[in-house]
Amino acid sequence: MVINVKNETGGFEVIGSRGAGEIIRKKMKKELDKGNTVTLDFVGVEQVTQSFIDEFFGIFIRAFGMEYIRGKVLLVNETQGIKDTINFVIKYSKEMVA
Repeated sequence: MVINVKNETGGFEVIGSRGAGEIIRKKMKKELDKGNTVTLDFVGVEQVTQSFIDEFFGIFIRAFGMEYIRGKVLLVNETQGIKDTINFVIKYSKEMVA
């Protein structure tokens, strides 16, 4: 399943709220629980906040471990800033469960 992040969160180029992240988390969880792969398409998104990313990646890692998303979540059209934010959230979330 492909989730167009910009379309699902109101069409903004900068996404920062936990509420927007919750929308993505709920869609992702449905698919991941079915064993499906999820592609997050960041086309048109310039930047995201840690809070937004934490609402799905951070929560999933802390609740279910890294294996829950490893190899099951793909990213496309992400900027370097988005990659950096995701990597930061993943790093501190993994440390919290280690």
